[in-house]
Amino acid sequence: MTRRMKASLVLASFAVAAAAGSAALASPSATPGVTKRTITIGGTFPLTGPAALYGAIPKAEAAYFSYVNAHGGVNGRQIVFKVYDDGYNPANTVPLTKKLVEQDHVFAVYSSLGTAPNLAIRDYLNKRGVPQVLLATGDSYWGSQYKQYPWTFGFNPSYPGESRVYGKFIASKVPQAKIGILVQDDAYGQNYYDGLVQGLGAAKSKIVDVEKYDPTQTDISAQVVKLKAAGANVLVIFALPTQTITALVVTTKIGWKPTTFINNVSESPLFMYLAQKSGANVDGDITSDYLYDYFNNPNSATTKLFKSIVAKYDPSANPLDINIEYAFANAWTLVYALKQAGKDPTRQSFMDALTHLNVTNPFLYAGTKMVTTPTERFPIDQQILAQYQNGVWHPFGHIFSNAR
Repeated sequence: MTRRMKASLVLASFAVAAAAGSAALASPSATPGVTKRTITIGGTFPLTGPAALYGAIPKAEAAYFSYVNAHGGVNGRQIVFKVYDDGYNPANTVPLTKKLVEQDHVFAVYSSLGTAPNLAIRDYLNKRGVPQVLLATGDSYWGSQYKQYPWTFGFNPSYPGESRVYGKFIASKVPQAKIGILVQDDAYGQNYYDGLVQGLGAAKSKIVDVEKYDPTQTDISAQVVKLKAAGANVLVIFALPTQTITALVVTTKIGWKPTTFINNVSESPLFMYLAQKSGANVDGDITSDYLYDYFNNPNSATTKLFKSIVAKYDPSANPLDINIEYAFANAWTLVYALKQAGKDPTRQSFMDALTHLNVTNPFLYAGTKMVTTPTERFPIDQQILAQYQNGVWHPFGHIFSNAR
């Protein structure tokens, strides 16, 4: 594989970064980011800071794009992928996004991670008609406010939709529940909390305590102790990976084993392994999933393809990290939409492709389908509950819809 065929991954620390892996950099044109030979996209990610465990996502997305480039690219164009480190700080996200748009001239801002960071750049990108797409966040805004922000498009299942299912499950299956909630104190956490309350219905009276933490706070031991002291026997965690791992460890250390629900974005087997390694008892914990079940399908074509791409283009990836699987599902969707956008894509034709999806993504859970319309902008609204046992998440029950 020649250097020209590799996707560009720029790990910048808010400084000047040169694009690698492309002989022809994208420059201003009738369609920014598009040349005869390349199409340039970019996004911001927390490669450092409190959410740095998500840094595996852009690395794996770049690996998938390298695979695509090695097989002809997208309609003859190589994908150039630029990534800047915002540290999960919206104050950094804004200037770095402006750099992507005004200096790097990206075709689209792709897969930028985090609710607050994406809210901080949404107005700017929509006013300039720059696609802000396949965001690594499932907050309701990306779908419900499409009229005001037509250039914004999500990827993750809706956070409120996910947590509504937890609420319904608790209300029907845990009749003696006394619910304690650990939640991040921002829009991300609020979306999850609102959905849980909706799902609980009349059982919301069973909430005995809600403990919040600041997104930059990594030690949440005091909050966990308070939740136990409130008499909770059900713990619902709406947190980032670092805080989730800490919460799981602390519950064990203080001799508390509630029925525990972990939000999807923090349930990677890698995170569970790290929690166990630090002494947490996590068997029996519950989450939801929507990615392909590689564990129970080790010989499938999807599993073989996934492993072959990782081995060649992202060999240092941790096989326990479900964020690698997430990245492939997300990157596959981008490539599919770019192909549908036409031989000479425009930003509008690209958005039209994203808002008219009706396709099966091989990297999603078998039996699910991505369907979107101009008014329904969550491509994934199906998930399945899963329980953690012996180092693996085991799906149970039936696929459910996140739709309200």
